[in-house]
Amino acid sequence: MNKYKKIYIAIDLHSKHSMIGHMNAEGQYLGQQQVPTTGVNLMNQITAIPADCKHLTIEQGNMAFWAAEQLRDYVDELIICNPRHNALISRSANKNDRLDTLRLCKLLRLGELKAVWRPKQMGVRRLFYHQIKEYQRLTKTLTIHKRQLQASLRHWGINVSDDPDRIITTRKDPGRRLTGPCWPRSWRISLPLFTKCNARRTGSLIALSRTGEQFWEIAEFQNMSGMGPVGAHTFSGYIQTPHRFRRRGQLIRFCQLAVRSRTSDGRRLRAERLDKAGHGCLKNVAHIAWKAAQKSDNEVRRFYRASLARVGDPVKARLNTQRKILITLWSLWKHKRTYRPQKFYCGDGDSAR
Repeated sequence: MNKYKKIYIAIDLHSKHSMIGHMNAEGQYLGQQQVPTTGVNLMNQITAIPADCKHLTIEQGNMAFWAAEQLRDYVDELIICNPRHNALISRSANKNDRLDTLRLCKLLRLGELKAVWRPKQMGVRRLFYHQIKEYQRLTKTLTIHKRQLQASLRHWGINVSDDPDRIITTRKDPGRRLTGPCWPRSWRISLPLFTKCNARRTGSLIALSRTGEQFWEIAEFQNMSGMGPVGAHTFSGYIQTPHRFRRRGQLIRFCQLAVRSRTSDGRRLRAERLDKAGHGCLKNVAHIAWKAAQKSDNEVRRFYRASLARVGDPVKARLNTQRKILITLWSLWKHKRTYRPQKFYCGDGDSAR
């Protein structure tokens, strides 16, 4: 068997079976192999490829970090690539596992892949991230059930739109106000579902709070006006490490607050808007912090007022404030500093240097 000086390997990763292909430095595709997706199978296929230098790429997905953890010691370079930038694959008229693997090898050889950050080890930070995701999932599930019950209550002439939590906290009130024969039984069936889901969400919040006690930055985040414990935990859990971003613009794009602009021949193709790439929950963290800060006189509200006076648009001023909130949290975490309100806004329309 020939031994190659440099080889480019791509894995089209799936939950049951994965396709592994490799290409030499001259661009010749040497073949592929489909194997069941287990750590041992992937490792055996990678080590069986004869080469002095091995470059491996995997598209970002649910199992990408796990696969990278299994294979990082058997290759010289490992890239988890962003699938949004692989137009050769995603927009192709013909798409299957073999072609996807071939095109990933080609893009890796040409250096046209955009790498995403990956954790160096699957430790407590990844556990914390998944605890945040579980809490958000339970919150969303509880909200859906509340809205469905709200719609049912309105059918019977009861409006609880002012405070959705009354559905759980005043559990006996709707039954007393209804006279229909079918509703009390429906209420008794629905109530245990709300109670169980709410209890699970409370337990999830307690678990992630205990894990978050290990991270000093979470308590420091809450010193900012408007920033609550859930928002502080969410920001820390999603970012995981501030050193994954070299520039503040990368953070802003990650938090779904970057502006998307499209032009051709010097003409704008469409109006500027926020890029949908990123994590909307982090944008929501900044929005909640901005909204909560408007209730009193503080540095966040003063920054917003100064930005509003400068740009004259409430939406742009709010987005500027949201970006400022996130950049400030990231900066103090990255440089291990304490939060000082006077550094957020110094009174002249800009933050202090």
